[in-house]
Amino acid sequence: MVTSKANETHTMYMNMKESLKQYVEYVGSEDEFSYKVRMEGEWDDDEYHRFITLLLAVIDDYKDTDLMPVPVMLFFTSQLNHLVGTISHPDFFNNTTKEYEELVNTRKTELLELQKKFFSGELLIKTN
Repeated sequence: MVTSKANETHTMYMNMKESLKQYVEYVGSEDEFSYKVRMEGEWDDDEYHRFITLLLAVIDDYKDTDLMPVPVMLFFTSQLNHLVGTISHPDFFNNTTKEYEELVNTRKTELLELQKKFFSGELLIKTN
C-alpha cells in the first residue's frame, strides 16, 4: 500500500510532542526570531526570549529520548552560526546606542554558550 506524502506528514505531525509542534509552527512564521533579525536588521529581545523558551522546551521534552528533533539540530549546527555572523557584522550596529550593542553582544554570548552546552551534551543530560 502506497501512502501519500501528505498522509506521512500528518502522521509525523501527530506523533510530535506539543513543544515541537509549537516550535515548528513558530520557526515557519514571519515572527521567528532569526528571520526577523535578517529581514528587519534589528534585535527584538522579546522575540529572542520567546524563541529560546520554545527551543529549550523542545530540548527538555526530548532529552530523555535517543533522538533530538531535526529542527533543533539544524538550529545548533547552522542557523545559530548564521545568526551570530549577522549580529557580529559592524553594520548591524549602525545608528544604535551603546546599550543596544551591549545587549546584542550579551545575547550573542548566551547563544554561543547554549551551543557549547548542546554540543557537549550538557543540555541533553537525561533526567532518569
